[in-house]
Amino acid sequence: MDHDRFVEEVQRRAGFEARDDAERAIAVTARTLGERLLEDEAAAVAAALPGPVAAALRGATHQGDFDRDELYDRIARREGAPRGFGMEHAQAVCAVLGEALPEAARLRLQRHLPDWADLFAPRAAGAPPPRPVHAAAPPEPGHGATLATGRPGSQHPLSEAHPETAHAQSVARSDDPHAETRLSSSPGLTQERLRDTLAEGRPGPERPISETQR
Repeated sequence: MDHDRFVEEVQRRAGFEARDDAERAIAVTARTLGERLLEDEAAAVAAALPGPVAAALRGATHQGDFDRDELYDRIARREGAPRGFGMEHAQAVCAVLGEALPEAARLRLQRHLPDWADLFAPRAAGAPPPRPVHAAAPPEPGHGATLATGRPGSQHPLSEAHPETAHAQSVARSDDPHAETRLSSSPGLTQERLRDTLAEGRPGPERPISETQR
């Protein structure tokens, strides 16, 4: 696999829009991978890789064993990206690297890094590439964003939702919405609040009409 094909494969699998971004991820991942390899192992792998990839791998200094989480963390830090993107880029680059290596070199790399062996496993012929981490996943049944399934992010269909349709003081939320204006139960009208109804008397008097001297 030549360098152009290597970059194109990484760009496609990781979902990079720009070629430069794919090349940067390749360089960072190869360098980080080289930090886990002994010098002779790094040389054996680099000998079978395109020039720029080989150079990044050879330029690394062995830093002892570290686990897969550390691999992802180092790549993310060096790219200045969230860890999820670092993981995605590492997986894409390692997969393409595994496919670019002759079988004997790939098996040697996998034996040297048994805890990372699956990262370098070539895809089965005709298998679709894995979905990039940042690609939107299709909605699960009952969790979509249509009127039939509910609003985005909802865990319940719209038919099960109980939205608040009235503010806290609305009569629509009262068990007795006309209590304030019913003559038989509460003085709700302006005249009643002012004790100015026919039953109470004309404006001003303190006593009902029945008690007023004519």
